[in-house]
Amino acid sequence: MKAIFKNNLSFLLPYCLFLVIGAIIIIVNSKAETHLSFNSLHNSFLDTLNTYTTYLGDGVTATLLILMMLAVKYRFFIIAAFSNLISAMITQGLKHFVFADVVRPKKFFEGIQQLYFVPGTENYYYNSFPSGHSTCAFALYFSFALMIENRFYKVLLLILALLTGYSRIYLSQHFLEDVYAGSIIGVSTTFLVYYFVHKKEHDWMDGSIVNFFNK
Repeated sequence: MKAIFKNNLSFLLPYCLFLVIGAIIIIVNSKAETHLSFNSLHNSFLDTLNTYTTYLGDGVTATLLILMMLAVKYRFFIIAAFSNLISAMITQGLKHFVFADVVRPKKFFEGIQQLYFVPGTENYYYNSFPSGHSTCAFALYFSFALMIENRFYKVLLLILALLTGYSRIYLSQHFLEDVYAGSIIGVSTTFLVYYFVHKKEHDWMDGSIVNFFNK
């Protein structure tokens, strides 16, 4: 595990910084105060940007990107697929059975404070914690980061995950706490899946669907 952490410091160190800063914000400010601060920062450019970046953590996007791994290595496909599947099951289980009474910003502030909502966006009321999109994004892009050696691309993948998380707050679909928890579930699950799959010495795992059809 130490080797995995060491080889992925360019993703994990800034991610840990995000965890520290996020924890401080969550501890110091109330959930309402933090969300209202985020909600006050909006313009047409950010509306458009976050309307699209939120799809970086969408299930359809994740499925397509994971399927593409079949053309690279079966091992990569397995890591990405199981990381997302297991983390999604954890998040959905928590969201619907453990924290089913935790409402989303639109319901939380209903009759109390008028929020800014991006025009054309459908906002939901319930099952806020944790954020499914954030879980998906961090599991997906961390699994990709584990597969490559280039440090710049690892950082870029973290940025994509963070942008997805931010989009969920910007669109008032989730609170910071939801995104924070989703990211932890996504990263920790992926780390463990990678650890166990990476140790498996099976030659077929290093093949790909491309090799199969080229035989």
